[in-house]
Amino acid sequence: MKKVLILLGLMLGSGAVATRAQKLVIGSRVPDLKGVAWSTLPPRTEAPMLIEFYAPDNASSARFFPKLAEIQHRHGNGNRGIQIVVLTRGVAATTLDSLRARYGERYFIGSDPDGRVYRAFHVQYVPYTILVNSKGELYWQGNLGNLPMSTLEGVR
Repeated sequence: MKKVLILLGLMLGSGAVATRAQKLVIGSRVPDLKGVAWSTLPPRTEAPMLIEFYAPDNASSARFFPKLAEIQHRHGNGNRGIQIVVLTRGVAATTLDSLRARYGERYFIGSDPDGRVYRAFHVQYVPYTILVNSKGELYWQGNLGNLPMSTLEGVR
């Protein structure tokens, strides 16, 4: 019985941490991307953006690049298409060079060297994805693996 109670306590405690990890509210204005060191051109602010907070040493982060490619293919065309932004935090220049060489034609690649942007977005874990509409408001947040394609069709 004691083991069950301890296990239950751990599960509840970890759930509480996960539910309060990200503090952005759907429909609220998101922080700007000032402080990002761009390896590519910066994204346009008047078009929807999918921002993927990425860690190169996290296997879960890396596995989402095929989904980003699918989103880019389906929803990234034209001036009003969804812009894909990949942000890293404090990574080596060689990692940024590698990302730019591999994805710089399709995505906006940037680094948050001092963590200011990560803190402004209250990023507590990666991978973490947010979808921002053309008004700069949070439209969706969570793990990219849980993002329904129907949500992408609705963002403007």
